[in-house]
Amino acid sequence: MAENSDPRAPQNRSAGAPQDRAARTATGREPAPHRGPAADGESAASEGPRSARHRERSVASAREEASQRAELAAHSVLELFTHRLLGVPGTLIGEPAAPAPKELKTKVLGWNYWWQAHLLDAIVDAGLRAHREHRSELAREWLQRGHRLLRGIRWHNGGTYVNSFFDDMAWLTLAVRRLDALSREVAGTGSAPAQDAARTLYPQLRRAITAETGGGAFWSKRLDFKNTPATAPIALALAHAGQAQTSQRLLDWLRERLFAEGQGYWDGIKLVAQQDGTVEHRVERNLYSYNQGTVLGALLETPGADLEHAEELIGLIAEKMTTSLEVEGTPVRILNTRGSGDAGLFAGILARYLTQAARDTRLASTARATARDLVLATAELLWAGRREFDPDLPLNEDGVDVTEVRGTPVAVFSPDASRPTSQTLPAGAPVQLSSQVQAWTILEAAARLS
Repeated sequence: MAENSDPRAPQNRSAGAPQDRAARTATGREPAPHRGPAADGESAASEGPRSARHRERSVASAREEASQRAELAAHSVLELFTHRLLGVPGTLIGEPAAPAPKELKTKVLGWNYWWQAHLLDAIVDAGLRAHREHRSELAREWLQRGHRLLRGIRWHNGGTYVNSFFDDMAWLTLAVRRLDALSREVAGTGSAPAQDAARTLYPQLRRAITAETGGGAFWSKRLDFKNTPATAPIALALAHAGQAQTSQRLLDWLRERLFAEGQGYWDGIKLVAQQDGTVEHRVERNLYSYNQGTVLGALLETPGADLEHAEELIGLIAEKMTTSLEVEGTPVRILNTRGSGDAGLFAGILARYLTQAARDTRLASTARATARDLVLATAELLWAGRREFDPDLPLNEDGVDVTEVRGTPVAVFSPDASRPTSQTLPAGAPVQLSSQVQAWTILEAAARLS
């Protein structure tokens, strides 16, 4: 898709035309079952020249297929959800749902700043994938798209990157640092818009960190909730900026105040004013998958952090944040992806940092393999349960075959990887941006691991 041709937003279209592709890959072939690394004793060194070449071809084929899957997810999100902000050239924004809401109030207030940050992260993923594959022109297009989205976020947010939620700003900080890194890879220099955003955002993140409750970061400017959703990504952002001591202090606070042995990281601590003038510190004991992911990422990025705890956390994620099911007689364990709204992003965030763990050679091989297998298995089921359709067909007109694809298809992915799209998104049902960015993120993660 050329950069100067905007992706088409759906207009009076059903985003749920019933064409499941659960039994086929994009090329029409039966999907091959995922196989992990060779078992002990099955090294490439013991293979003959012919089998070694066959293995190399198989790896290359798997890598190409994983890339094609991620490419379709990327194209689908752009096609179904993104457009110029108010038609202004050089901008991009993601609609919260497809079909897009028509009410002006919903468009203005329901745009979800932090969903846009994760959309930007996925755009960076696609750009880095194109760069790895030596598709330099495509990588530059993704970089330009990232700049357009960043401009759209600022304009939609009233000309600033600042808002009332510190976790929102932490997510965007992480995304713009990655956009800057993509620019260095693709263009040979940093991204001025990303650096400008970071200069605005980092001081905001530091203001969230106070002495109340012994440390940690506030969730919002109401200053009544210290929680993991803000503290962990802020710790990660500060680690990226070379502020390891502050990052470690935040990790220590999380470990001391919110980590539950055998469970994981709780949500946070609410500061509740009492009638006698005191403040009660009330622990919210909800466990959310994405919180485990951002703590894991901060542990991996902070110099000197406890990597044994990172391995422990991967084990807890596998135990507490997954679903076990049987696929064609084979037991499979995948990340929990059930959820709508904000929760539609949770497993994608977790998969991003599990992928980082799977590639980190400092970790034990068993922990790395667990992280890798969870991401790949989840990606496989998301792909198998997708629905493809032609977005340019008039799907609401009589006599139209909704299974027909004349042009380039788009795919809709199930918000629950354990069930196909035909069960979770009936024909005509609105599709949320969050769940589709989540699927895109997971498929990009699988491409990175292939």
